[in-house]
Amino acid sequence: MIRILITGNKGQLGKSLIDIKPDNCEIITPNKNDLDLSNPKQCRNIINEIKPEWLINCAAFTNVDEAETKKDLTMKINANAPNIFAKSMKEQGGGLIQISSDYVFDGHKRNQPYKANEKRNPLNTYGYSKFKAEESIQKILGGTKKGIIIRTSWLISPYGKNFVLTMLRLFNQKKKIQVVADQIGCPTSTFGLSELCWRIVNLKNQDLIFKNNKNGILHWSDEGQTSWFEFAKTIRDLSQEIGLIEKNVELIPVKSDAYKTTAKRPFYSVLDCANTKKIFNISGVYWKTNLKDILQKILLNRTSHNL
Repeated sequence: MIRILITGNKGQLGKSLIDIKPDNCEIITPNKNDLDLSNPKQCRNIINEIKPEWLINCAAFTNVDEAETKKDLTMKINANAPNIFAKSMKEQGGGLIQISSDYVFDGHKRNQPYKANEKRNPLNTYGYSKFKAEESIQKILGGTKKGIIIRTSWLISPYGKNFVLTMLRLFNQKKKIQVVADQIGCPTSTFGLSELCWRIVNLKNQDLIFKNNKNGILHWSDEGQTSWFEFAKTIRDLSQEIGLIEKNVELIPVKSDAYKTTAKRPFYSVLDCANTKKIFNISGVYWKTNLKDILQKILLNRTSHNL
């Protein structure tokens, strides 16, 4: 059995990882009392006590706007904790999978997906905290082939907090909703991302990950690209098709500068996943297909979502 420590087990990715865990893996999922990521001592102790063969760090402070007013806490959880994890895992000899973000990029590219080795230039505190985590892991675990970073984008699932569940609640509350139409990215099913994590754990030759990228950075998102507005429109239309919502809600496209937020967002943050697909001999699933599957899961448990 492979011993795996998963942080953030109450979040949408953590729950999805547990949902589809392989039979050959023993999972340890500490709660917030056992592991407070803002507490350096607890971050060190958990690794020393459990001695995992792999740590999948999917816990994070993910509220992008709130991160601007809680910078210290964001940096403790998103940057300092991964730094400690990397040091502790190096001492133990295990592997670290760090979940990172498309927000490490500034989005100045247009219509040309970001490759793993491109320059990072985050626009907000959340993106900066993820960038600093990447930097620490590369510095501490560089050359050991034990530190793997997965950048992903716009995570969606039937769990926790995400754009899909937020929009479904708004559809029930409002007749008109403004949605930003000039930010382009790609939704990513947490189930597809979880499958990739388990493929990494069970990969017999880890060297393959570092063959074309010495920093061990992988990109993963669903196929295609979209704007938040088109994403919201698709959620509405598919939800009506399957009977998840009944009333018609008007969606109004707006530009980013008309929809003021505390944090700046990149206008374009599509990730190039070609190298990841090549390493694992897999193909991505179009984001609308995965969205429909997630909506079906939400429909089956609609009472638990208060929809």
